[in-house]
Amino acid sequence: MKLLILISAVLFSFNAFSKYPTPSFESPRQSMNYFLKTMKGYKLGDEKAIDLAVKTLNTSKLDPATKIESAKLAATRIINTLDRLEYIDISKIPDMPEGDIWFYKKQSVEIDEVYHEVEIALSKVDKKWLFTPETINTIVYFEASLKDKKLAKGVTGLSNWKTKLKRSMPAWTGHRSFVLLNGQWLAILLIIFISLIIEKIVRFIIGRYVTNWLIKRGITFDEAEERHFTLPIGIMTFSGFWTLAVRLLEFQDGELAAFLRGGYVVFTIACVFAANRIVDVVGVWLAEKAELTENKYDDILVPLISKTSKFFVFCIGIIFIGNSLTLDMKSIIAGMGIGGFAFAFAAKDTIANLFGSLTILLDKPFQIGDLVNIGGNIEGVIEQVGIRSTRVRTLYDSMITVPNGILTNTHIDNYGRRNYRRLKTKLGVQYDTEPEKLDAFCNGIRELLKNNENVRQDNFRVYFTSFSDSSLDILLYLFWHVPNWDKQLEEEHQLSMDILKLANELGVSFAFPTRTLHLFNEDQKTT
Repeated sequence: MKLLILISAVLFSFNAFSKYPTPSFESPRQSMNYFLKTMKGYKLGDEKAIDLAVKTLNTSKLDPATKIESAKLAATRIINTLDRLEYIDISKIPDMPEGDIWFYKKQSVEIDEVYHEVEIALSKVDKKWLFTPETINTIVYFEASLKDKKLAKGVTGLSNWKTKLKRSMPAWTGHRSFVLLNGQWLAILLIIFISLIIEKIVRFIIGRYVTNWLIKRGITFDEAEERHFTLPIGIMTFSGFWTLAVRLLEFQDGELAAFLRGGYVVFTIACVFAANRIVDVVGVWLAEKAELTENKYDDILVPLISKTSKFFVFCIGIIFIGNSLTLDMKSIIAGMGIGGFAFAFAAKDTIANLFGSLTILLDKPFQIGDLVNIGGNIEGVIEQVGIRSTRVRTLYDSMITVPNGILTNTHIDNYGRRNYRRLKTKLGVQYDTEPEKLDAFCNGIRELLKNNENVRQDNFRVYFTSFSDSSLDILLYLFWHVPNWDKQLEEEHQLSMDILKLANELGVSFAFPTRTLHLFNEDQKTT
């Protein structure tokens, strides 16, 4: 069945094209004949026929962004002009003219008290006779000068919704004001009005349904954030409808190119911002999921992916904007390869930072929340890892931004990766402490450590080790098996309280720095 449908479509297509002469542009006569035949098919309702007719036009001077629309518009204007000049007898058109250009008409016309030089001519280009670029540029004035003239006898006129609408419009809409026709200005205002309505509807739908859908999945929005999220999508809708609608207003090639390129640029910029908003939303969702996992590596990966995605969206947007402005992006990108060494030298620090972020991503030297010492002089908690730099919150609550390139070339002491956290201190008791009490005090501390499940049992030391200036010193050396610094402080606090209670029970007093002064009495010495 599918094969029959395919064969029928091919046969129908072949039949449609067989209605017209075989494309041959070896002479003005053949080109004009092909143009007239295909445009007659267009007049009779064959919408595809105009695609054949534009083959007779030299479109090399048209803007690439508007070439198709401008060529079709020029073809309709040429046929409208020819239909009001005369019924063309193909046999009277030369088959082998002298020279490389043949003029069917070349004259001066008056429009709104301004004279314009117009022509309908065909020139030889690569062995093909095509309507000249000057014909395409001036046909708008030629057509306008004949708008009140009736069709030539025996000619079938072009009639569609555009021609019917123009005939029903007041005469003043056909006059030109500030570059454009009054009717075109009116249509532009109408397009803007309709675009605004559609933009409001789209933003309402997104704000009503999409944000509610996101809220149900735990991504909350306030009114300002919702407006911030829907604004670029609204601008996309406005500019998208604009670029579609202005094609219908029969602008000249340069005018249409300006309107379309402006719309393309605005649309692309809006797409970039909309994509960034979507990346933000996805990033928030991933961050919330990452918080539910025990692996803190996700906390580094999520913001890094988010920022990298935004960077690529920005680069793609630049390429599309360049294409919209007719910049040769292929040559520019190729030129970047030629100047790559100079660029790399100038941006070596930036490139080093980018590779540094990849190194952090692959080697995983730390996680978000780890307490680290970087290079021996930067100590703090890792807060954020970006494409260019890493942010460290110091113990003084200041923020230090460390380029990722530095992190790849310096040592990083990660306190957060410790299996155990060491405590090494000395307990000083008074010199008048009895040896038996001192020994009992040490044994009591050992029992406290043995009964604490957060103390590493195979590696703790409690010994009387030295005679200081004002105290008998007991070495307390142990390792805590705790996940973070807060838990370590909590355990050390509890151990200190237990040691203090034990000292009170045994009658052991802690020493403090003291000094005994002996004063020399000279009177006693003389007596």
